[in-house]
Parts: sequence; structure tokens; C-alpha cells
Amino acid sequence: MSAGRPNTQWEKTLAETFVLGFVAIFALLFFGIVVVTIRFAHSTSKDEHQKELQKKKMDIIDKHFITLVRIECPYCRTLYSSNVPECPNCGALTKKILYPKILD
Repeated sequence: MSAGRPNTQWEKTLAETFVLGFVAIFALLFFGIVVVTIRFAHSTSKDEHQKELQKKKMDIIDKHFITLVRIECPYCRTLYSSNVPECPNCGALTKKILYPKILD
């Protein structure tokens, strides 16, 4: 048999099977990469959403906490809000923080 012999049906089927297997492997790899990429993007966006919710929650807690906390001036005993830098009565910069009593 010479090198230029015609292909038999078996050789054609074998070649087609090899090509289809090769294409199938790359299709599965591509599909796997797409799935992993989508899951990574989803988990990243979910984590960022959780961080945003936590930040909003802390902002709300801080806002309400500031309204509850009062400062007592150690010199004149005046109570004032914690967002004021000095005593509105005598102008003292030292502060004594009074935390609200929590009911049990």
C-alpha cells in the first residue's frame, strides 16, 4: 500500500471521532471557565452588597448613638450633645462622657 491510498470508512470515522472529542473537550473547558467566572463575579458582588449594608447599619447606629450620648462638663456640670467640641456654657474642652443607661 502506498502513501496516497484512499481512506477507508473506518479511518474517516476514527478521524471524525477524534475531532469531535477534541472539540468536546475544549467546549467543556470553555463552559467550566464561564461557570467559574460567573460564580466569582456573583460572590464578589454579594460580598460588596453585604459590606454596603453593614456600613449603612453602622451609620444608622452611630447616628442614634450620638443622639443618646451626652457630655457632662467637669467644671460647670452642663450636659450637652457629643457632637459639640466644647462646653456651650463655659467653653471647656475637657469632656466626661455619660452613656445612656440600658434597661435590662
